[in-house]
Amino acid sequence: VHEPKMDALIIPVTMEVPCDSRGQRMWWAFLASSMVTFFGGLFIILLWRTLKYLWTVCCHCGGKTKEAQKINNGSSQADGTLKPVDEKEETVAAEVGWMTSVKDWAGVMISAQTLTGRVLVVLVFALSIGALVIYFIDSSNPIESCQNFYKDFTLQIDMAFNVFFLLYFGLRFIAANDKLWFWLEVNSVVDFFTVPPVFVSVYLNRSWLGLRFLRALRLIQFSEILQFLNILKASNSIKLVNLLSIFISTWLTAAGFIHLVENSGDPWENFQNNQALTYWECVYLLMVTMSTVGYGDVYAKTTLGRLFMVFFILG
Repeated sequence: VHEPKMDALIIPVTMEVPCDSRGQRMWWAFLASSMVTFFGGLFIILLWRTLKYLWTVCCHCGGKTKEAQKINNGSSQADGTLKPVDEKEETVAAEVGWMTSVKDWAGVMISAQTLTGRVLVVLVFALSIGALVIYFIDSSNPIESCQNFYKDFTLQIDMAFNVFFLLYFGLRFIAANDKLWFWLEVNSVVDFFTVPPVFVSVYLNRSWLGLRFLRALRLIQFSEILQFLNILKASNSIKLVNLLSIFISTWLTAAGFIHLVENSGDPWENFQNNQALTYWECVYLLMVTMSTVGYGDVYAKTTLGRLFMVFFILG
């Protein structure tokens, strides 16, 4: 009789941290924090757009009445009477002016046309690479484990990086002309799935490797960073570096996903079909797959991993 392995359900406890009494996995809490942030913000943006549209329609309907009042006020002024001041319109105009000023300030802060903006872009890129290096270090640990934030040095550094990413995200959101498009762009999605789980880690005293590999997508901007630093100037060099950046970022990101699903197992199999693969073995697997060699010494065992490999090859 086959007995299910319970080791896949138990997370390793380190540093004597109070964890779940049954030692059960809580990956869903980390993933839920990202999903709630993404879909919650998306709902608020769409709701705001709907209310703004309805308000515009209502104001348009009352436009003729205001025009008639202005005509009457004009005739009153011709008769020598004073025009009443619309205090409500002045208040709205002041609020719009304040919001525009804040938006312009945020736009200047992140603009590549200013020195401050270029410094911020380069700093965000450098910290993203730093967060990716921390992911490489933590990938040698189990996918999920109990950790003490005050004793885990890498978790503290990662928290500091993500606080900065959160502030930079706020600046970009304020400066964005189209909030919906900003919410759906790649860099924003990377922040959604990497920043909230760090705060959950501190609250739960546990670490989940999760989707932190998405930071590798920041490598796509490597050619832009080199242009800001006046290192790349020729168009051919820019195209070559851009091509290499896309290749490497895709390679590392795909390897991170394979590492996650293979070490976790399939949820519908109760995480029983997992296998222990290091991140660099997954990098090797993706390289062999992309080169269509396929030695077979390292292969995907989970259904999720195999499906991803199929779509990755087709893509």
